[in-house]
Amino acid sequence: MKKNWRKIVALIICLSVLACPTKLAYAAEEDESRIEEFSAQSDNSVSDSEVVTRDPNTPAETDVQDMSRVPETVEEVIGVDEHGNTFVVEDTESGAVEDGATAYSARSASTKVVNFRADSSGTVVTDITEYTEYETGRSGYIYGRSGADGAYLGTEGGKIKFLQSGVIGLVDASKVQVVTLGSVESYSNYYANGTNLIHNICMDMTTPGYGSSINVGTQPSYLTTGTTYYSYDGHYFYTDYDVMLGDYQADTRKNAVNASNPYYNYFQYLPLRGKSGYSADEMNAMVNGKLSSSDSKMYNTGRTFVEKQNIYGVNALLMAGVAALESGWGTSSIAKQKNNLFGLNAVDSSPGESADSFSSVEACINDFAETYMSKRYLRAGWTYYHGGFLGDKASGINVSYASDPYWGEKIASIAWEFDNANNKKDQDKYTLGIKDMVPYDHTDLNVRKEATTSSTRLFSTGDPSNFAFLILGESGDFYKIQSDPVLDSSRESINKDTGKYDSAQMYAYVSKNYVQKVSEGTGGIVDNGIAYSTHVQSYGWQAYKKNGATAGTTGEAKRIEAIKIRLDNPEYSGTVQYRSLVQSYGWLDWVNNDLVSGTTGEGKRMEAIQIKLTGDMEKHYDVYYRAHVQGIGWLDWAKNGETAGSMGGAKRMEAIEIRLVEKGGAAPGTTGISYKQYQLRYSTHVQNEGWQDASVDGETNGTTGEALRLEGIKICLLDPNYSGDVEYKVHVQSYGWQDWVKNGSVAGTTGESKRLEAIRIRLTGEMAENYDIYYRVHAQSYGWLDWAKNGEIAGTAGGSKRLEAIEIVLVDKGQSAPGETETSFVQQLIQYRSNVESYDWQQYVFGGQISGTVGEAKRMEAVQISPLLKGYQNDIKYRVHVQSKGWQSWRDSNEVAGTLGEEKRLEAIEIKLTGELAEKYDVYYRAHCQSYGWLDWAKNGEMAGTEGLKKRMEAFQVVLVEKGQEAPGSTKTPNVTE
Repeated sequence: MKKNWRKIVALIICLSVLACPTKLAYAAEEDESRIEEFSAQSDNSVSDSEVVTRDPNTPAETDVQDMSRVPETVEEVIGVDEHGNTFVVEDTESGAVEDGATAYSARSASTKVVNFRADSSGTVVTDITEYTEYETGRSGYIYGRSGADGAYLGTEGGKIKFLQSGVIGLVDASKVQVVTLGSVESYSNYYANGTNLIHNICMDMTTPGYGSSINVGTQPSYLTTGTTYYSYDGHYFYTDYDVMLGDYQADTRKNAVNASNPYYNYFQYLPLRGKSGYSADEMNAMVNGKLSSSDSKMYNTGRTFVEKQNIYGVNALLMAGVAALESGWGTSSIAKQKNNLFGLNAVDSSPGESADSFSSVEACINDFAETYMSKRYLRAGWTYYHGGFLGDKASGINVSYASDPYWGEKIASIAWEFDNANNKKDQDKYTLGIKDMVPYDHTDLNVRKEATTSSTRLFSTGDPSNFAFLILGESGDFYKIQSDPVLDSSRESINKDTGKYDSAQMYAYVSKNYVQKVSEGTGGIVDNGIAYSTHVQSYGWQAYKKNGATAGTTGEAKRIEAIKIRLDNPEYSGTVQYRSLVQSYGWLDWVNNDLVSGTTGEGKRMEAIQIKLTGDMEKHYDVYYRAHVQGIGWLDWAKNGETAGSMGGAKRMEAIEIRLVEKGGAAPGTTGISYKQYQLRYSTHVQNEGWQDASVDGETNGTTGEALRLEGIKICLLDPNYSGDVEYKVHVQSYGWQDWVKNGSVAGTTGESKRLEAIRIRLTGEMAENYDIYYRVHAQSYGWLDWAKNGEIAGTAGGSKRLEAIEIVLVDKGQSAPGETETSFVQQLIQYRSNVESYDWQQYVFGGQISGTVGEAKRMEAVQISPLLKGYQNDIKYRVHVQSKGWQSWRDSNEVAGTLGEEKRLEAIEIKLTGELAEKYDVYYRAHCQSYGWLDWAKNGEMAGTEGLKKRMEAFQVVLVEKGQEAPGSTKTPNVTE
């Protein structure tokens, strides 16, 4: 017992000492210049990057730490064992390595390692070692007794380049010892024990064994049981130390065993704004269960951690982990005498005297959560903000909070062990994303109010690598994230005057282009939350489903007709309310607590639903739900009374999923589009099939791949938001353009076997002022053309081509088109065909299409060409060069040029326009020739093909281009001659 007590006393001293460098001196003063720099501003410049550009020659002054505040000596180190217990690491007087034979001497003498326990003269180092981060110039510090070894990356500018705890740094060569790996007795590694991944940390390279063996968490599947791995960033693992160094020195990770799947310790990279899922009573029982005595100052603090979490938005489990490490589970002298669990203001020169005293442990936890975390270390713009997660020496709180390079990992280990022994409610609860997944990337990323580059920039991340985000959802090209700093009520800027944090309102957006997901969260789903039953077409009432399970059917085309929803064993007062949008009835009244919403026995489909909580349940939980809709499938998640499903499209709901999530927790999935509000309905009359079922908002109506013509069409608006009509007219075979019709009237013909060839559609009145109407057609020979809009022509003219299908959609005025808009209409200007060896005459093709064959070694023997523009059909001449005959005379429109039945190859062609057509257009053409393939484009009578080489023409293309416009391609080599 006495021996244990001495260790506890030593632990107290150590923890008090370690608190100084950042918890006090750094926290005492703030750099307001960075707040001004990152204050909300409207950045309306739209660019291809969300990166903040800084002058690389100008130091990031707000990130440079005042190293004069760092203590001259630090005396003791705290270790954490594989079970989350803390202990004092016994110091030795050694630490300086002498080169000589050891257990590792078989390694190449060229393999070197950096020893932070000694300087270049071989003198043992007893204080912290200062360094400068490579590339960023940020100052940092490491305590060698907490982590002795670092990867040696070479020298640069007279300094030693190293990697330890994720950071690439430069340190004065005089301050560290560089030795061969074969001369040391120990160095850090990871071990996969079959269940967990253990980080063995070397704290003295002259002594076998390890100062601390941290249980990082569950062993990743890509690691082999019983194998030792090496890593100095904790993300990429190697079985060979030399291979690891080679990658590090080459700025790559390609030879790691998990090169494409870096590892991120969940609790180490979980932003502290993510809430623990444990209730106050559960946390209290967890903390008390870990303590050896009720005399601990952490006894009965679980409720306080959760209470402060709910006020200041700082994770209760991680706060408990920090307290456990810093106070030896509440047994340090500072904790006992001053109610100080975190060593706050315990400077190294006099930790016991200078440490802050608190009237109660609750007051200490309050100050830590409100001031030290919410208002400082989690506030972007504060001097020592490097990300709102525990992290390591590259990013996170660990960068400035502690000289121990593995402080963040130790606390994460305590949290993991804590959670693992208590129902695992918090493991992988949230979705995490990482910026800059290697330590040589440093992107300063904008964080914005909304999911657009033109919205207000709330702050930027700074340039730390391996910067973690808590991802709440997705919106277009952006991730919705939990904000680290407190925001003002309008979410326009950082509020540095308060630590109070409303998780539901503190969100922001970052570009997906710079963030990669590394874990998919469970969303903090409540186990006993919500149950629901659906009444399904032909099946009736189904069994109740719970907590996100699917109710209804998918893939069976069965409608949901009614639903009942209830709360099971709610821990707070309140109810669940819901209402349904039902076919022909519209929105029904709200009902609650297992009452029926919808209809039974009437054959009516449910089309949409809204669900919400009331009372205290609404204060503590969000209700999420999503609908599986006919023709769409699963839509995104709605929450708290939002609409899920569809409106206006006569689409049945087929299935539903409902989940309760702790207030402000991550959504179960994406939340971008939870319902579809249909605005247009249209139907086409198709050859042999008649009128098709109506389609809505961008859906395809008609057929593709069946060679069936459209003959008529009807279009109408669905419950428009503004006054106005939809008008449309069609171009019909042999009739030409018909008159405009509107609002569901038939355009085209039925019973006359006449094809539609083109269409124009437009809006009128207020609808035209607020929307653009886009439409595209599937045309014979062309497939889908591009989108036309607001009365433009979609289709073809001059080629006798049928329309086969159509899509129509409304877009808010001035917003982006649903696709390409370059070629929505094809005006056929010219047609041509080839007589080909063994095939005879081919079908006519039109401007730019290929006539002949490619890849079949077939000769062209004759051609016919004719313009299609009315009044200009004869304004063309062409001639060909024929095997053994040479150049033939010029042919007029549609005359045969070449030979028939003589098996003579064409070798070249010349084409020119005449009359008024020549004044309006240039004619371009090119030949595909034996041995050469496609030659370049010829123009206006130039030769295309070969002459004197006995090479057959196999195919050609012709296109008319308005006078003086660009050629369809290169014109450098249109022909080859002997």
